[in-house]
Amino acid sequence: MMERETGESKFPLWLIGDSNPLQWQSYLQTPFDPRHPIRHNIWTPILDVIQDKVFRAERNRVDTSLIYIRNAVDNPAKKPNKTRKEWKQFETENEVKELQCLIQTNKPILVLCFGAFAYEFTRRALLEPDEHNFGYWGALRLGNEFRQRIKEFNIQKTNILPLLHRSISGGKFIASHEYFCGQPNGNYFEYVGNNIANLLIQNEDQLHIWIDLS
Repeated sequence: MMERETGESKFPLWLIGDSNPLQWQSYLQTPFDPRHPIRHNIWTPILDVIQDKVFRAERNRVDTSLIYIRNAVDNPAKKPNKTRKEWKQFETENEVKELQCLIQTNKPILVLCFGAFAYEFTRRALLEPDEHNFGYWGALRLGNEFRQRIKEFNIQKTNILPLLHRSISGGKFIASHEYFCGQPNGNYFEYVGNNIANLLIQNEDQLHIWIDLS
């Protein structure tokens, strides 16, 4: 059975996924298990861009072994219908409160949310206003949110950034690239990776996320 979380909760960089893959959770060990292909569809290409740009600029690399990773919910059956705004389902609300407590206790600086459900789930854990059903967050709106939150990044608080989940590797992947980037022929992986890398470079001295070779 999959573990609920992996990595160090005190680490400033977190990844929040959607839910456990039910078909494979008896075989996988952790959320974003490196043996599962979805990890390499939605995260590895972004990470490659981040690591390359940071290394070229600062001769530094993110210590990926410490990144804190969990799914919003373990069982996808706990997810409300994507058109439902009210989440007064006991299990879903409990999971939101658990993440809220973890964030308040550990105060991560950057939380990357993969997909519409993970993003809305994390917004609620941070008690952000204007709750939406998670079906509201298509690739276009997630891209707009990403740009706005990049502009508003504040090293003194927990910042969340929405990323894409399965839509970037599904049948409409070209449209997802363009919608999220807000431009024709956009490359989502390069766009997101470069923007996140720029944030990390700008705040390098205050972000304790780097490989320590001492």
